[in-house]
Amino acid sequence: MLDKLNSQDNYKHKQSSWKHGAIMGLFALSLLFSSAMVKAERLNVRDADIREVVETVARITGKTMIVDPRVKGLKVTIISNNDFSKDEIYNIFVSAIQVHGFQAIENNGVIKIVQDQKARYEASPVNVKNPKAYGDQAITQVIPVQNVDAQQIMNVLRPLVSPQSGHLFAVQGTNTLILHDSASNVERITKIIERTDKANDEEIEVIQLKHASASEIVRILESLNRGGQQERVNQVQQPRYVADERTNSILLSAGNRQRIRLRALIHSLDRQLDNTGNTKTVFLKYAKAEHVSEVLQGIGEIKKKEEAANSGRGGGASGGGATAKKALYSVQFHEETNALVLTAPPDMMREFDSVIRSLDIRRKQVHVEAIIVEISDTTAKELGIQWLFSPSGSGTQPAGIINFNNTGTTIGQVAGGAIASRGQEEEVFTRDEDGRITGTETITTGGDNGVALAEVLGGLQGAGLGIARTSQSGLSWAAFIKALEGVTDSNTLARPSVTTLDNVEAIFKAGQEIPIITGSTLGDNNSNPFQNVERKDVGVMLKLTPQINEGNYVRLDIEQEVSSIAGSTAVDVVTNKREVKTSVLVPNGGLVVLGGLIDDDIQQSSQKVPILGDIPILGHAFKSERTQKIKRNLMVFIHPRVLKDDKDLREVSNAKYSYMRAQQIEQANKGISLMPSAEAPVLPTYDEALVLPPSFEEYLDKDMLLDQGSGAAEEQTEQEADEE
Repeated sequence: MLDKLNSQDNYKHKQSSWKHGAIMGLFALSLLFSSAMVKAERLNVRDADIREVVETVARITGKTMIVDPRVKGLKVTIISNNDFSKDEIYNIFVSAIQVHGFQAIENNGVIKIVQDQKARYEASPVNVKNPKAYGDQAITQVIPVQNVDAQQIMNVLRPLVSPQSGHLFAVQGTNTLILHDSASNVERITKIIERTDKANDEEIEVIQLKHASASEIVRILESLNRGGQQERVNQVQQPRYVADERTNSILLSAGNRQRIRLRALIHSLDRQLDNTGNTKTVFLKYAKAEHVSEVLQGIGEIKKKEEAANSGRGGGASGGGATAKKALYSVQFHEETNALVLTAPPDMMREFDSVIRSLDIRRKQVHVEAIIVEISDTTAKELGIQWLFSPSGSGTQPAGIINFNNTGTTIGQVAGGAIASRGQEEEVFTRDEDGRITGTETITTGGDNGVALAEVLGGLQGAGLGIARTSQSGLSWAAFIKALEGVTDSNTLARPSVTTLDNVEAIFKAGQEIPIITGSTLGDNNSNPFQNVERKDVGVMLKLTPQINEGNYVRLDIEQEVSSIAGSTAVDVVTNKREVKTSVLVPNGGLVVLGGLIDDDIQQSSQKVPILGDIPILGHAFKSERTQKIKRNLMVFIHPRVLKDDKDLREVSNAKYSYMRAQQIEQANKGISLMPSAEAPVLPTYDEALVLPPSFEEYLDKDMLLDQGSGAAEEQTEQEADEE
């Protein structure tokens, strides 16, 4: 009985244990099923609003998302038949919004949903190791290029980059590409770069020539390379040739197959000529044939002497004859066509060709402006009183004169002119009709009608005041007061300019030729006189020789002269002359002062009667004073400019031409006085007028229009989205 009870208890215990195990198993299965449901989700949406899709994905993935206000009004459809993990669902979501023109940018655990245009400015992963894991997320990759030019490969890959959100540019210094795009597209472009960034098989080979000229062979190869087939070859694969004149060699850079073909062609051309010399005509482009022929003659003589010396050391009549025959050459020039006619052995011809190429080059030009500035200020003050006393009647009477000449016109000159005008008084008899003397009368003879007095007063400067008293019985007197205050200012500016070639002297003259008497001769009895006259240049003269040095500097040998007529004397004409002769080194476009004259001269002159002129206040009546102050500043400046090409020459010429044409148009608009129907001459329009770039204001206006256009386009897009 007891055993039966024990067996029943064991059965109940086993049954309860089985139930407990079953419950625990079911609980474990439920936990396993629930965990599987958490790890795998299925995302199916049809025409759902994009904001609802963002909310659903944020709930499933547990990510924090910030949505741009412009992300609205779009319907998204995602159809899937499989379950995916959270990361896979997030990648599907990124691909879906990318289709609609949006990007998901993750930074510090926060995801921003923005437009494609704004995505490139947001922070994105840089240089990721596995772009495939990022799906369609935006990343930035720095790709070094080893064998190909980064700029060249960028031009090829640019069409593969997304036009909305992608960006590709090259860094020339490091030959690196920077690519910003979706991770999947970055992976694709990276694989393309790895397959194209291959080293080519080009090598550099030096080919020594024995008979032909290296430069001539290179010219022939370049002519062949310009054919139609070669134009279709990639620039990287095109062969390159460089001639080394010193060793008469060709440096050839090409692929293996091209190098073999070109080497055979070069050896075929490098053959010895049948005769010992040849004749060639060389047309020069820039140099003068006469000058170049002189240089070639000198080189030929040197070569001839060297070969003669070598044959003398070798000995033997046959050897000397062969060398003399080899050294024959001829250099002639044709002036009408500016050409050289050369006859020489091949080795000497190669040297002639090398020298001609070095000399026949386009030389630079120099435009030089000389700026001459002279500012003069002259101030003069004069004040003097002069006296004249004259007796009258007979007997001894006091008489005298106080005459000062430091103020120009003197009272003696005025009195002399008055006496000459008055003439002499004489008493003559008067007679009646029968010839009988009836009395006497006083008449004046010998007067000049005021000619001398007019000449004296014509040279008077300033104010002249005369006071006189004439007495028949007493003393006659006269006083002459001279006062002058003069101010003379002058501002002279001369800008002579000249354009010349490098190392070529140029002379610019602007002025007059004045006659100067250098001698005179009289014939017998002072008859048939004649004079020797020399013409002298007066004006502005600029003489210079420029030399363009390395380092953007110009050396100028300058002779600058400024002369003018100062006046005339009883002997001849008096001229002013200012001359500068020097050599300077000036930077291109710089300004240098050659020399200057600073003159500050004060002259005081005082003449007075002793004792009387020292009396205070009253002494001024017996005194004459003159003060003159001259201040003169003269400076000469030089402004050179190197004209390297046609553009610089056109710029200078156009500026001068336009200035003169503007002056003529201004005069033409004013019209010709008293000739309304006549037309003033005007220069024609400059054919090669320079095209100026847009001004700063035009750039601003253009940018404003572009901003307004882009803003209007964005507003229109938003309106269309709202309507949808």
